[in-house]
Amino acid sequence: MNSLGLDADTRLLAVCAGTDDWELLSSLGFTDVVVSNLDEAFAPLVPDGRWSYQDAQSLTFEDRSFDWVFVSEGLHHCRSPHRALGEMYRVCREGIVAIEARDSALMRLAVRVGMADAYELAAVTDQGFRTGGLDNTSVPNHVYRWTEAEVVKTLRSYDPTGEPRIEFRYGLRLPTAVATGHRRRLVGQLAKPALRLLRALFKRQSNQLAIIARRPAELYPWLHLVDGQVEFNPDYSN
Repeated sequence: MNSLGLDADTRLLAVCAGTDDWELLSSLGFTDVVVSNLDEAFAPLVPDGRWSYQDAQSLTFEDRSFDWVFVSEGLHHCRSPHRALGEMYRVCREGIVAIEARDSALMRLAVRVGMADAYELAAVTDQGFRTGGLDNTSVPNHVYRWTEAEVVKTLRSYDPTGEPRIEFRYGLRLPTAVATGHRRRLVGQLAKPALRLLRALFKRQSNQLAIIARRPAELYPWLHLVDGQVEFNPDYSN
C-alpha cells in the first residue's frame, strides 16, 4: 500500500480482514483505517471504532465512502468473489488493492498432484473446526484463483462508464503452515530455487496476484454527464 504514495490520512477499508491486516496497515503509518469481517471475534482486537461487521459481498457503506479498499487473501472465502470485488470497487473513491491466489497452468498441476488445495481445509482447521470457511462458516471454501482477464472483465462489467486503470504484480508463496503437512512443506522448500527461477522467467506462473485498480480517469466517448448523471451521448458516432 505504501508503494502507491498514499498519505497517512488516506481513508482505508479492509474487507475480509483480521488483526494481521490491522497491524500491517497501522505499521505503514495509516491513521484512518476500518477493518471489517464477518467474524466478531476480531472486534475487541482493534481500537474502538476501527472495526465493522461487514459481508464483503454486500457492504453497508455508501458509494465512494473510502479512498482505497484493501483485501488480502479474503475474496476466495466469499460465495461470490466477483461480487465482493465489485463491492470493493463501489465503495472506493480512488481505487482498490486485492492480493489473491492466481490461476495458472502450474497451479492447476500443483492441485492435481496434491501440492496445492482446491478446498481450503486448513483455514477451518486453524479455527477449531468452527469458522474460517465459506462466508466464515465451518464449510471449507473453494480456493478461487484469479486470472488477469477475469479481473478486467469483472470491473468493466461492474462499472461500464470508463476504462478501469489496472496494474498487476506477482508473487510466490510456498506452503509453510503446519496444517499443510510435512511432505508438502518439505517439497515446497526443496523446490524453492527452481520455482523462483521459473517465476523470474515466467512471472505469470506465480501463485499470487496483486491487483491495483483505480477508477476510470474519464468517461467512455459514448457517454456524457447530464445533471451529474452518466447517460448515453446522442451526439456520439463511431
